[in-house]
Amino acid sequence: MQKNNFKIREVLSSELGYSEPMIKKLICGTNKPSYEVMLKLSKEHGIPFEAWQDIRAWLGLPPTRTQLKLREQACGDSNIKS
Repeated sequence: MQKNNFKIREVLSSELGYSEPMIKKLICGTNKPSYEVMLKLSKEHGIPFEAWQDIRAWLGLPPTRTQLKLREQACGDSNIKS
């Protein structure tokens, strides 16, 4: 999915004018684009709305430590492998 990662970064940077720190926040899942931007990305670039619920998983990136801790707390299992 590295191709998708590059594609999203390229579109956010060149077409939408996002700065690199903001792109990192979007890819990390800390922030999400506005509805209008998600609509444009969906129509013009084939990035589905559902991807933004867990963009890291859609891109095939490993979960963050925070995501792993939340999963562990939700499941009550410390042996979760992702």
